[in-house]
Amino acid sequence: MKTGVSFFCPAYNDQDNIRSTVENVIGTLESLEQDYEIIIVEDGSPDGTAEVADALAKEYPGVNVIHHKTNRGYGGALRSGFCHAVSFDKVAYTDGDGQYDFAEFTLLLQAYDSGCAVAGYRLNRADSRKRVIQTGIFGLLLKLLFRLNVRDVNCSMKLFSRETLSDIVITSDSAFIDAEILIKLQRNGVDIRQVGVHHRPRLHGIASGAKL
Repeated sequence: MKTGVSFFCPAYNDQDNIRSTVENVIGTLESLEQDYEIIIVEDGSPDGTAEVADALAKEYPGVNVIHHKTNRGYGGALRSGFCHAVSFDKVAYTDGDGQYDFAEFTLLLQAYDSGCAVAGYRLNRADSRKRVIQTGIFGLLLKLLFRLNVRDVNCSMKLFSRETLSDIVITSDSAFIDAEILIKLQRNGVDIRQVGVHHRPRLHGIASGAKL
């Protein structure tokens, strides 16, 4: 398999966010001298996200767009991204809403070794207190039920080995998808490393509410 990064991002109601997100990813991967593909998973947005995504694909040769005719939700968008991100030996994703600075992907890459997974955790999280509490409870339940000792399961800055992802079957179309992947990788003996990344307020649009 070719050495490089297959990157994808789900995008829903992100017409004002997706361009800056994708251009940040392109700049970061090119500065790291990584070969790459970028896949925008446009999840049936009612705004102009699809048009902006298609314009990016025309402008940048390494960008492709997957269109969902109807909204499949955050988990469904991630699952679609994982299914299509197959060209390179590493798979990474973040959200299309600009709440993460993809320049910090450098930190994930520094922590990465072939065959492992690197999960980000949010520093100074820019979410409501209610959502932070929900995430904490969810993480505790996963630790008790599955012995999954991951600090921030649903942080949307992750890096995987394509080979180890190919060894599991992803079935979830819900917000549980992050947990499902990490649980199955852990059961397969994959080393899951953790790195702190900064989290910013969403500048444009309204969050879907499906993420924890």
